[in-house]
Amino acid sequence: MKLLAKAALLTAFLSLSGTTTALAADRPARCAEQRFAVQVNGERQTIAGELCVRGKLTPRTPVQVLLHGGTYDRAYWDWPYQPRRYSYVDSATRAGYATLNLDRLGYGRSSRPNPETLDFDAGGEAVHQVVRQLRPRFRTIVLNGHSMGGLVAERAAERGGVDAVIVSGIPRDRPGTRPAATESPFYPAELDPKFAGKPWARGYFTTRPGTRAQTFHHPGTYDPAIIPVEEALKDTLASAELRSVGPGAAKRSAPKVPTAYVLGEHDTLVCGNGDCGADEIVRGSGHSINTSLAAPAFYRWTFTWLARKLG
Repeated sequence: MKLLAKAALLTAFLSLSGTTTALAADRPARCAEQRFAVQVNGERQTIAGELCVRGKLTPRTPVQVLLHGGTYDRAYWDWPYQPRRYSYVDSATRAGYATLNLDRLGYGRSSRPNPETLDFDAGGEAVHQVVRQLRPRFRTIVLNGHSMGGLVAERAAERGGVDAVIVSGIPRDRPGTRPAATESPFYPAELDPKFAGKPWARGYFTTRPGTRAQTFHHPGTYDPAIIPVEEALKDTLASAELRSVGPGAAKRSAPKVPTAYVLGEHDTLVCGNGDCGADEIVRGSGHSINTSLAAPAFYRWTFTWLARKLG
């Protein structure tokens, strides 16, 4: 696969490198929008994302490819509300990583293909093609996926080309996520005021208004002021992804590279008690760890684990 506007991407890499010779953690990250051409299910699609770094960008700079979950977009990893607490991009670039924060296929500024065929295998293939395009310029590539983005990270890692994987919001030992025992929080996106009238909305789903706190959080583990931001920034998910989770989900296999599974202590969305197969339990968090009060603790653990595994 070739990059869209490959020369423009190269220019972006060079401009990000700048002339600094040391990591400038106290300076704002420098970011450049990216576009990647991929071929999925026989059709050409576009993956959009943002590459961010502090200091000089070189082939030795490890890059984390960030993959959000369902009904989020890339904002999950670069939360605009109190970014020093909630933005993983801010924390990771301060820790010396470059981040490529993607809108997964079917989300955000990326292409919105047929939702009936956009399952996790298709998403994994798309991310794998992005990784292949990154590899000539980076020696170390990490996939960091949350929830449905973690399931995509597993599929992408099966295809090779990455050095480590972090999966949050998905247990190691179960097929996939499952809806809460109560009424499903998801309904057709075409019924939601935010997405009604969008030409691609049919076949996509989103969260019902007023359900995000109950679905993704746990009482006492989040700032109530973040919920209106969640509602304003919510995205959709493909019907094929929604069908691919739950008791009938296909059997999964862990990647063959170092892989960490992380769950919130109160993640009732995926396993009821928040402890059903994880390498790390984030105390004081529900399903959406990055928008919980425990986000900084998760970020610190991530950097410690990566330093130990990558050397």
